[in-house]
Amino acid sequence: MDEWDAPVFAHQLELPYLNGNASYPDGDPSVGGGLMASLAGFLPTRPVDVSTRLSSLPDDGSIPFLSGWTWIHTPGHSPGHISLWRERDKALIVGDAFITTAAESAYATAFQTPELHGPPKYFTIDWKKAKTSVESLAALSPNLVITGDGRAMEGPDLTQKLGDLARDFERIAVPWQGRYVEAPANAEDGTAYRQR
Repeated sequence: MDEWDAPVFAHQLELPYLNGNASYPDGDPSVGGGLMASLAGFLPTRPVDVSTRLSSLPDDGSIPFLSGWTWIHTPGHSPGHISLWRERDKALIVGDAFITTAAESAYATAFQTPELHGPPKYFTIDWKKAKTSVESLAALSPNLVITGDGRAMEGPDLTQKLGDLARDFERIAVPWQGRYVEAPANAEDGTAYRQR
């Protein structure tokens, strides 16, 4: 950070994870689905402290230094997760609101065959909010999506598959078991934050 002199902007609900005050909730290996999911308990969740460069995103949806882009609150994967939208060409950067590979599988992660999935099962802390986020992103009918896991996707096939994911989210995306399936970690009541 210091070398790049880069500012960090985040949603208000993500700030505790980025100012050193809280750890992310633990990963959930009980969701099943492959090697990556089974290793979730070993993946780091400790706080990161970038507070000297950290600012809240503006409430109006604008993004400093990125003219033409807006941010959309897309919680589920984390409380303050955001996606970035550019109306001009219907480009969407979704982070992990949904992904284009089966992140739980080491094989799928290695070969990156593009296919739509919900957010990574082992690091999604609120499935109801994740569903609402996917529905709001599908309603935009993007032409191009760039995800945190998997390859970029574009074209009419994307619109159809994203619509299918939004309509059938529980069957396609939500694991049949898992720590956060019935009891989400919730930023509003503090269960999403583990103090360091």
